[in-house]
Formats: sequence, C-alpha cells, structure tokens
Amino acid sequence: MKAWASLGLVAVGVSALVGCGPKAVRGSDVAGLDTEAMSTGLDKRDLEKLLHENMTALQKAPIIQRWTQEDRPPVAVIPLRNETSEHIDSSLDALISDIETTLVNAGHVRVISMDQQPKLVEEIRRQYSGAFDPSQTAVWGKQVGARYIVTGKVYNTDERQSGERRVQYFMFIQVLDVQTGEILFQNKAGVTKAII
Repeated sequence: MKAWASLGLVAVGVSALVGCGPKAVRGSDVAGLDTEAMSTGLDKRDLEKLLHENMTALQKAPIIQRWTQEDRPPVAVIPLRNETSEHIDSSLDALISDIETTLVNAGHVRVISMDQQPKLVEEIRRQYSGAFDPSQTAVWGKQVGARYIVTGKVYNTDERQSGERRVQYFMFIQVLDVQTGEILFQNKAGVTKAII
C-alpha cells in the first residue's frame, strides 16, 4: 500500500512540475508579448520600425515628384542584403512584400512582382552571397521591365564589455535608376538592442 501511495505522490509531483513549465501562447492572449525584447537579435518589431522609418522618408523624398511626372513608372523591389551575422534572410524576404504594399498603396508607381521571376531572384541571392556587383541591378531591372529598383541592406555593429552587450542595427533603403545605376534615394534607419 505504501508503494502505491508513494507512486501517487510522485505522479502528483510530476504533474505539478509539468504544469509550471513554459507554455505556448498567442500575442493576442498576452498583452505586450511583442513589446519586450527576448535577445539582442533583430525581431519583427525592430524590422517593422526600421522599414517604417525608411518608407516614411521615401514618401517625402524628391523621387516621388519624379515618379508623379513620369506617370507611375514600373518599379521592382529586389531582396535586401543581409550584412549582419543574424539569420534574418527570411524576415528580410517578408519585408519585400511590405515595401511592395507601401508602394502600391501610395499609387506613385506600378510595382513589378519579383515572385514571377524565380531564376532572377536566385541569381540576385547568389550575387549577394559573394562579391556584389552593383552594376547588375540595371541588368536585373531590365529583365523584369522595371525603370527603377528599390533595394536595401542591413548592417550591424556589436560591442561587449563587462558582461554587457550592445548591438546597433542599420537598415538602408535605396532607389536606383535602372538605366544609369544612379542612387536616387537612400535613407538609413537604426535600432539599438542591449543586454545590460
């Protein structure tokens, strides 16, 4: 009888321990879940902030007047280059759709979707992983019928001292003229993450 009682107590104890561990939740279930940083890495909130600052600057830039005069020229958005040590390529790919959405909704340009150009996108990714040749943007733009290219890069600096860490991230967004390769717009937004 004692053995069964001991086994019952162990089972209750295990149940209590299992119930105290982490559990899966949704952001809508926990207020502020997306607010707190969980690491010094870039997260969804950071990327949205960086992109929002850059796209707000773009909407106020002189290139918008040029696009208005050209009566909605064709624009393509190519992948943003990841120059950080973070594994954020898929997150940066998601930003392409956000950039396209902003451009479409502003109505200044016609957006050419790169989704229909898998071989070209793969070539762009290959170029980004090696020695990047900026002159290729004109070739890519012509291949998809774009007059302008929107692209960008993400960089970081990482500092550590006495158990503390600070990482600063910078996102640049550029608009390039396909015919000349000239940078017609460029803006930098930044965000800092730290463990203190």
